[in-house]
Amino acid sequence: MNTYKILSFVGLWMLTACTSDFEEMNTNPNNPDHIDQTELLLPSIMNTTARQYFDTSANRANILGDYQEDTFVSMFASAFDPTDTERYFFTALRDVQNVINQAEEKDEKHLLGIAYILKSWMFQVMTDIYGDFPYSEALKGKTDGISYPKYDTQEEIYYDILDKLKQANDLLAEETGETISKDLIYAGDVVKWQKFANSLRLRMLLRISNTTGVKVDVKGCLEEIVNHPEKYPLMESNDDNAVFTFLDEEGNQAPSYTDTPASFNESWFMTTTLATNLKELNDNRIHIYASPTRASVAEGKREFAGVPNCLTQGDEQKFNGGSTFNSTKSNLFLNRTLDPVLASPTAPQAILLTYAEVQLHLAEAKERGLISVGEAGVYYHNGIQASFEYWASRIPSNFTYPVASDVLPSSSYYEQASVSYTGSKEEKLNKIYLQKWLALYFCGFEGWSEWRRTGVPTEISVNPPKGFHSNSSIKEWPRRVPYPMFEQTYNNENYKDAVERQGTDNLTTRVWWNK
Repeated sequence: MNTYKILSFVGLWMLTACTSDFEEMNTNPNNPDHIDQTELLLPSIMNTTARQYFDTSANRANILGDYQEDTFVSMFASAFDPTDTERYFFTALRDVQNVINQAEEKDEKHLLGIAYILKSWMFQVMTDIYGDFPYSEALKGKTDGISYPKYDTQEEIYYDILDKLKQANDLLAEETGETISKDLIYAGDVVKWQKFANSLRLRMLLRISNTTGVKVDVKGCLEEIVNHPEKYPLMESNDDNAVFTFLDEEGNQAPSYTDTPASFNESWFMTTTLATNLKELNDNRIHIYASPTRASVAEGKREFAGVPNCLTQGDEQKFNGGSTFNSTKSNLFLNRTLDPVLASPTAPQAILLTYAEVQLHLAEAKERGLISVGEAGVYYHNGIQASFEYWASRIPSNFTYPVASDVLPSSSYYEQASVSYTGSKEEKLNKIYLQKWLALYFCGFEGWSEWRRTGVPTEISVNPPKGFHSNSSIKEWPRRVPYPMFEQTYNNENYKDAVERQGTDNLTTRVWWNK
């Protein structure tokens, strides 16, 4: 999507050219600007968004969450330069707004509810990455002629998203007779969409639960949700996960299957943070989150080793003895060029929100006294178990390693002192936070956001082990991502207002809920 069409949604994001004849020159007769059957927009929205989120999960978010290492990205310099950071903007937002506009005109309540949820999720992701963001005036170029939308505060955005998600739940609860046949996430199941909406509310309410001066009753909202499951259903199993499954057909396979091998295996290593925590917990997810080192496999063993982020290139090449002694991504993310037999076009999914995350949020809420329903220990156990079962379920049937039994834990896993739900309140919460971070692997930026909120895992740092050197351009781990250069250039007045209000436009200025 090019130039001034972009003005109709979030500022001038992804602006690439300028011409007075733009509309004429850039109208594609095979890609009409208006579609009368609104739901026909859904497959393209979902596919485009899923692919984009999957790709950023792999090459940027997994670095920010300190799950994987890459020397270039973890310099926290050119990989997060304003000329690069437009990659976090969802390019399908205009189509989502078109669905909303047409569904409102036609009184298509279920379609409107789904569109509200998709838009809310996208803006939740974006505001958590950037902070203050064009929102209330965004996506109004066509309807209101707003070419340069103001930046709303993240606080205002959060409140409106929470309201929109509640509206979406109510719209989907109505009996309308609608049939949504183009839904690639939930196959038109409106109850599952309700669960997604309320589970996203849960995520957002927990995220702001430690923020001072919040103008919503976080505890009251949480209690309303959990005390009325018939009205505000939450995810109840992995079957309710908000995930996008790729197809085994050209153009629709998982990005890990089709993209260049270097992007997904050869130069990306498991971090020491992830390796250390998985090993200390005797956690079998290490088999699906990473691959055994090539050196150990050559000796008939399966050993795992991580590499710290922020190493200089020379130090990275000698850490643990070199790349053959370090663990890359798991076989689940194999590229077809690397291994056309084992690589799977459908096994990896784009993960938006899962039942495991929901249960671990509920465990935290109960332990902190934010809800009165349920038992924190039960929620905690359910969340851990759901994470193991989800990842085991994604293993292709032709794999000889890993297989489900390599990943699923024995009962003794839960009996370990480091896992069992025992100890002081602080110790229990730290166990919840760590398990939540582990469960959020490859779920976009959510593991990073949870670390920003809780400080767990504590090992995340730009400082490598003694004897090695840091290549980080900053002195502390990133707290946000700078705005794209397009905004600085074309929406400059609104951009400057946001920076003056929020703080310096760099990687270490904190977003509203993290201050």
